[in-house]
Amino acid sequence: MTAASPRALLGALYGLVLLAPLALMTGVTKAGAHGRIVVFADALGFAALSLLALQILSSGRWTATTRSFGLRPVLSLHRQAGVAVLVLVVVHVVVLVLDDPARLALLDPAIAPPRARAGMLALLALAAIAGTSIWRRRLGLSYERWRAVHLACTVVALAAAFAHVVWVDAYTSAPIVRMAVLGLVLAAAAALFWTRVARPYATALRRYRVVAVRRERGDAVTVELAADGHGGLRFQPGQFARLRAAHSAYGMDEHPFSLSSSARRPERPAFTVKALGDFSASLAHLPVGTEVLVDGPHGEGVHPAGAVRGRLLVAAGIGITPALSVLRTAAERGERRPLVLIYGSRRWADVTFREELEALERRLPGLRVVHVLSQPERGWRGERGRVGEDVLRRYAPADVPGWSALVCGPPAMVADTAAALERLGMTRAAIQAEGFG
Repeated sequence: MTAASPRALLGALYGLVLLAPLALMTGVTKAGAHGRIVVFADALGFAALSLLALQILSSGRWTATTRSFGLRPVLSLHRQAGVAVLVLVVVHVVVLVLDDPARLALLDPAIAPPRARAGMLALLALAAIAGTSIWRRRLGLSYERWRAVHLACTVVALAAAFAHVVWVDAYTSAPIVRMAVLGLVLAAAAALFWTRVARPYATALRRYRVVAVRRERGDAVTVELAADGHGGLRFQPGQFARLRAAHSAYGMDEHPFSLSSSARRPERPAFTVKALGDFSASLAHLPVGTEVLVDGPHGEGVHPAGAVRGRLLVAAGIGITPALSVLRTAAERGERRPLVLIYGSRRWADVTFREELEALERRLPGLRVVHVLSQPERGWRGERGRVGEDVLRRYAPADVPGWSALVCGPPAMVADTAAALERLGMTRAAIQAEGFG
């Protein structure tokens, strides 16, 4: 199966969830309302509930989900489906009111029956999720507080929507509909329990200690950890993990970072981070011996070495982190296959891991490193400007369709590079693109 196939499969799964309510409701009559408009409105409501449950089941919190489909497609579809859930619920309400304006009274919580109150509570929770996600910065919400609001509103929306469906008691009188709704909601509840309770507990049992903190070029810092009494973190180059303080197993203060260490050393994972926020800036001051929790690995790993002729690594700034993991792992495995790293930085002094890349170029016989500087010093004889299609054409191998690529950097650079590689003949399935903002 190609890398594009899982993405198509995930999209098809969402489409199936949207159509399933119509199939389940076929032949089931809602007491007192036989019009097609009401059936259509109710189908929209069922579709919203199903899609909400699927949102929880397929969120980026699942290692299997992000590994199978890729983190970016999962998060992108998650955002789009979140909007779709809210739209479905709003249209559900609007259609019912248009069919019978007397139903406007159901929007008044003072006189509305419990089923209507539950439905409105679900709608308000969904609106809160959307509003705080779109206007988080304007509202002054920190990432941690936004996550707490997002989680709380998700639980409220799921519980209220389920209560609304049960209290309406029209289609759930049919066994197949009742079992489908109950099964989906229970599965979503179990997923929430696993990701928010059971998994953090398991993570807290496998602690790590900080053994080294190193400042790197380009305002970056590397935090090296050691597994405390267990086998460590088994990962593939290109994956990431979430870090949090050991005393905050159930807190919202966790941060995803790409692994920069060799996958051959699971007991000594390392993360290289640029100081872009409060938490990342604080890593430079972590005392040696500090206990931390590591939740991972997550995301896509690079294609297996045996499946490609060579690897093309394209990075900008701190996007060098997953590429370095690839190179360190290749060096420890003694790989001899061709490797090309095209690395964009501002100035020569800002090139993170500059000295190690020079050493790796000597250690790996198939490695070629190409530096591209956007603000080069006088006398610089290398590539200038930004990583673009012209640079790729000069340094990509003639047999690039048989290679794989890892691209990491700002979103615009990643998108442009991935498109340029496709024009050079590389298949989309062979390109692993990770943008950071």
